[in-house]
Amino acid sequence: MKQAIGWLAKTLIVFGCIGYQWLVHSAVVKGQGEAVRLTLIVLPLLFFAYWVATRSDRKRLWFSVLLLSAGSTYLLSQQSRLGLAAAYGIPHGVIYLSLLWFFGRTLIKGREPLISRLARRVHGELPAALEAYTRRLTFAWCVFFAGQIITSALLFKFASLNTWSLFVNLLNFPLLVLMFVGEYLYRIIRHKNYPKASIMTTIRAFTDDGRAVKAPKGVF
Repeated sequence: MKQAIGWLAKTLIVFGCIGYQWLVHSAVVKGQGEAVRLTLIVLPLLFFAYWVATRSDRKRLWFSVLLLSAGSTYLLSQQSRLGLAAAYGIPHGVIYLSLLWFFGRTLIKGREPLISRLARRVHGELPAALEAYTRRLTFAWCVFFAGQIITSALLFKFASLNTWSLFVNLLNFPLLVLMFVGEYLYRIIRHKNYPKASIMTTIRAFTDDGRAVKAPKGVF
């Protein structure tokens, strides 16, 4: 019963995220009422506030950042459609910059690449070939995150608002899924003799790793 409730909750979260992205795209391209616009802006900030309240050690610092982000986002949203687009684009950029930093810092010499660590949590000791592959995969995810940021910036600067919003809001989740599925298919073909881990197992390992590996006190 608990497992069924857990899957239902995850499904609702996925559909909720998809619905949110569609509403944001609609708000940028077609415009929405003031109440809808404010709700769409506040939701990501509420998630940020939850993280600060439950996970961060330096709550005063991050609550200050939260208030600054909220004020800046609100002021941007009151400007033209371009300002509204920037208000919605900032969370996209911040999320991918954070992921780029989170993955990229583990590629520094002397550290274990993030995906190598996740694979070790699932399979135990890794063969040399798989260890090299997980390092390259960590780098590939960094390229993906950087590509999201760069493409978003270029489209915002040179393409139409509709095209930019289509990429940032509607293609964001499918591209992420495509990256997961593409890597999984490549892995089971290229490393077919090694133990397999499903996409969901990988996601659970990432979640468990985030709970187990806490940042040093005073850093976050």
